[in-house]
Amino acid sequence: MRPRSRLSDSVWTAFTEAIRFIVVPIVLVDLVNTHYPDLSTAFMPNIVQYILFFGGMITAASTLETANKPGTFKRLLFGLSALAFVCLWLFVILGGGVATFEYGPYFVRFDMSKIVLIMLLGISLKGLLVVSTYTTHKSYLEEKERQRKAETRAAREQEAARKKLVAKQKASGPSLSRMSKVSFQVTADDSIGYSSEEHATEQPHHHERTLAVKTCAVCGAKASPKETVCKNCGAWFEHGSYR
Repeated sequence: MRPRSRLSDSVWTAFTEAIRFIVVPIVLVDLVNTHYPDLSTAFMPNIVQYILFFGGMITAASTLETANKPGTFKRLLFGLSALAFVCLWLFVILGGGVATFEYGPYFVRFDMSKIVLIMLLGISLKGLLVVSTYTTHKSYLEEKERQRKAETRAAREQEAARKKLVAKQKASGPSLSRMSKVSFQVTADDSIGYSSEEHATEQPHHHERTLAVKTCAVCGAKASPKETVCKNCGAWFEHGSYR
């Protein structure tokens, strides 16, 4: 499964946060004003403007938080900002915990400020999660960055060593190990020289000399090629009696 991109996550976060903190609260406030017009709070006259402002800030901060990588300072900043705006939004929605219900000459006052403070304290605890996520991913990113730098440095050192070795081989000329043993010869002045393998491997051609002699077919005596008669038995030499 291919992981979702940060752009799609940011768009989805903006949509859901706008529904949660802007659309739904405005609808609920309109229903309360319609069915309970005698119920009022300190922020009731401008409650819609407050919802739009704080809800918009929550949506923007949450979207920017999602757009940044975990472990970055920007994500930490926008995460804590969104949390602060949520607390203000809740305080405005609940009217500071104090509400008054008027019925003719009578009125009933509801004081839930302590309950609201407890709710705000519980929401603020989420800040610990934001900070914990930041510190955990920051150490991971730092370790990953150190590994990347180490790999880059090792690759540069290997490349430098390879270039140095190639330059050294070019400067040293032909290696002795590449030369054939027969390519070395001692010259007349006792200095070692080098000749090509083709010249060194050429072998001198020796021509063997053979002396032709005549052999008598009767007695087997040998005689000079110029002789025509065997001196031993007096027989005539035949043609082709050379050996």
